[in-house]
Amino acid sequence: MRCLLIIFFLFSYIFSSFAQNDLLILKKNNRNVESFFPGSEIDFSTADRYFEAYVTAVKNDSVFLVQYTIQRILTTLGVYISDTVSEYHYGMNYHSIISIGKKRKGFDLNASGSALFGGGILLTTAGLITWIFSKPHTQYYASKQLVIGAAALAAVGYFLMKSGNKTMTLGKKYTLNYIKMT
Repeated sequence: MRCLLIIFFLFSYIFSSFAQNDLLILKKNNRNVESFFPGSEIDFSTADRYFEAYVTAVKNDSVFLVQYTIQRILTTLGVYISDTVSEYHYGMNYHSIISIGKKRKGFDLNASGSALFGGGILLTTAGLITWIFSKPHTQYYASKQLVIGAAALAAVGYFLMKSGNKTMTLGKKYTLNYIKMT
């Protein structure tokens, strides 16, 4: 019985030492917004570039990441499959992170705004071209309501693009804290 108890404590010590990892906590006005630990996905910017990667480890004020390149490849059967072409491993100090991307939840305002903006610009341009090259009150002459409505849709799309998917810039509001687990 004593031997089993010693083995149990030995295994619990070994497995508990592997389970403990350091983590990064993103705070907004001293409230936890998000935490990053091994296995979580992180989108952030440094002074050099933008990263979309998975956290593999957080140790000694450093973040270790893995980034995958995935492409669609044609098989011999004529079917496309997604395949991991390469993976890149990075390690950097967490102080070099300038901003962190927000998680996308629900409706994507940026994509919808882009569609409205592009369609509004296209319809407005087409309406104005018909005003230049066709006679008023003919079949191809665009009405004022169409051109004004299309311009309004382009404006709404522009403001939706600007309001969606902003990043959280570290500084006054947001802070990134390193938590060492012992």
